[in-house]
Amino acid sequence: MKKFFVVALFLVVLSAGAFIPQMSFQVRRDVAIVRVFNQTYYPAVCSGQAFGYTYSGLMLNAWMNNMAIYPGQWVDLYVYTNYYDPFVNANASIFCNH
Repeated sequence: MKKFFVVALFLVVLSAGAFIPQMSFQVRRDVAIVRVFNQTYYPAVCSGQAFGYTYSGLMLNAWMNNMAIYPGQWVDLYVYTNYYDPFVNANASIFCNH
């Protein structure tokens, strides 16, 4: 019975369909753009946040929650700052489910 429970739990975890999507980043002086791609054959529902780091050390972010991304499509997240404190880096933490 114990083996059956372990196998059943393993199958449930595998069928969850959670994955980290492919992303690209573009950093400009006043905007950081994170593009999230869905390269699977199924619609994906994604949640997470994008971070932009400025020259002065400030961390700014943008959120997305339960955003549907259809196969072959993408979603952009924009993080803005003022012109006088430019972005120097960007990253993201986004997870998707089928």
